[in-house]
Amino acid sequence: MHLRPTTAIAFLLTLASSISCLPEANLAMATPMVFAHYMLIMQPKNGDYTEDINLAKEAGIDAFAVNYGGWNVDWTQHEAQLERFYRTAEQLDFSLFLSIDTTSVKDKDMIIKLSNTYVSSSAQLKVDGHIVLSSFQTDPPAWDWKTDVLDKINGPVLLLPGTLSDDATALFSNNIPGAGPFTWIHPYATAEQEHSTDVALATQRDRTGKLWMAGIAPWFFTHLSLDKNWAQAQDDNIFVDRWSSLLTLKPNFIEIVTWNDWSESSYIGPPDSSAPGTTDAYWGSADHSAFRSMSKAFIKAFKAGQDSVTVDAADEGVYMFYRRQPARSAGTSDSLPLPSDAGYLKDEIFVVSLLSAPAEVTLVSGDSAPISWKAPAGLQKTSHPWSFGAQVLKARRGDQVIADKVGAAVVAQLDKYDGNVIAL
Repeated sequence: MHLRPTTAIAFLLTLASSISCLPEANLAMATPMVFAHYMLIMQPKNGDYTEDINLAKEAGIDAFAVNYGGWNVDWTQHEAQLERFYRTAEQLDFSLFLSIDTTSVKDKDMIIKLSNTYVSSSAQLKVDGHIVLSSFQTDPPAWDWKTDVLDKINGPVLLLPGTLSDDATALFSNNIPGAGPFTWIHPYATAEQEHSTDVALATQRDRTGKLWMAGIAPWFFTHLSLDKNWAQAQDDNIFVDRWSSLLTLKPNFIEIVTWNDWSESSYIGPPDSSAPGTTDAYWGSADHSAFRSMSKAFIKAFKAGQDSVTVDAADEGVYMFYRRQPARSAGTSDSLPLPSDAGYLKDEIFVVSLLSAPAEVTLVSGDSAPISWKAPAGLQKTSHPWSFGAQVLKARRGDQVIADKVGAAVVAQLDKYDGNVIAL
């Protein structure tokens, strides 16, 4: 996805002048649900969606928002992949909805055709009889959403158009299309700035009675070219702390971005290590499964309307995440400069405990002396300076082993800069 818009405000102004508001605001009492953004161009192993769907269901995710589009897409193949996705979801009793990537989809008739193809599918997500439709967009599409698209779909539509804007008042204006915005995260903003934006969005949602779908990401980092070379300014606060914040602000829906955008390090799904180029890539050996496991307790709390996490024994765990190199250490054979916002990253290891009862936690970072503490019931996140070498995390409650993990070594320098995290 493309995360640094320079025209978000101009986009909103253009959008407001060309699109009518839809009448779905009366759905503001919709049941809270959690989705995950699925990049259709990032195909699973052997094109089989079964594992991804089962892992998502296990985590409590209600549906995949299927990102339709991308660069250099073979549209015939893409359409066939979508059909296979829907058929698999039907068989596994799971839900999908389209998230149109308007940076590449330029044909409004394509959206109409796809929506009408799956409007009656048992896998099509519906809210109060409305099929759900969303988008990722940085510039205004060439169509009027209502007259050119929605009026031609065979049934009522709940449109949640994506935006990178942080202008809450404009986003909830009556001139903006749909039932309410899907707000992507702002990785160039600090955690404090992101929180202020979220508070403003929640305030405007309450004022207008519209819906709000909030995006949340486990991490963001990309290091592919001069124009795709960034870290993110929220560092360790981007996921766990934001989940806690959103529990209190209560968006109507939450979309985890993403399930499988490997190159932007925002995934919670399992990368296919057999895919070409994956083994040597900065995502190839960087497990993010812990972010998916952490999400279970947050998802349960969100759906229950709780302001904080209550951990069941079945969902408890102790996790760690960290980068494998110092934030300001360039690669030995790297042709790219340090990524933007690398200065916000702390050279620390972060430990997250989600416990049903207190437990003893021990961290050994490299050759440093062990650090031990008693983690309380519920949620706790702590940070600790790292030392070069392997990272070892253990947690026990009496004779019960809750965690026994050994993570890859932190080193002084890598061949290529790596701002991704390992999450175990």
